[in-house]
Amino acid sequence: MSIAAHRFDNEKRRRPDHHTRQAMLTPSYVLEPVRVLMGGFGLDPCTEPDNPTGAEDFYCLPDDGCTLPWDARNVWCNPPYGEARDRWVNRCIAEGKIRPVALLIPSHTETRIFQRAFREADTVLFFQARLRFGVLRDNGRQEAASHGSALFGFGLDLSPLQKLGTVVRPVSIAALSHGEGRK
Repeated sequence: MSIAAHRFDNEKRRRPDHHTRQAMLTPSYVLEPVRVLMGGFGLDPCTEPDNPTGAEDFYCLPDDGCTLPWDARNVWCNPPYGEARDRWVNRCIAEGKIRPVALLIPSHTETRIFQRAFREADTVLFFQARLRFGVLRDNGRQEAASHGSALFGFGLDLSPLQKLGTVVRPVSIAALSHGEGRK
């Protein structure tokens, strides 16, 4: 196995929601600016029992927060990154039509679900470096993502977070064909 082969391990990409290695806590250097932007978090539908995001309401395993009500003023979502990610992204897109939603996922730009999220988002933040999650490896070093990450704003303008990376405002093909988005 080559040194970087673990990054392309499909077993890691296919982990179920409840897998112990799905708990990758959002680093505070990302979480705090988003919390300030959103005026706190109304709901975190997929967090840990100790509610590290400090959301007013939250769901954690064994509850399936993706299927439970999201009756909150806004939503912060850092979902499991396995195959289950698709259903979480779809829920965030739908909820973003009702309330502001911030969604943190890998920036796998070639995937269908990323492309769908990108088309539906109001703004997207591409982080300037790989995120360092609050998980320690066996050697005591903090675990860093093996990939870039993106934060999607549905019903939310992420422009004030540009110090964390590059913020873009997706423009649909339909809008371009009608002359919108051109300067």
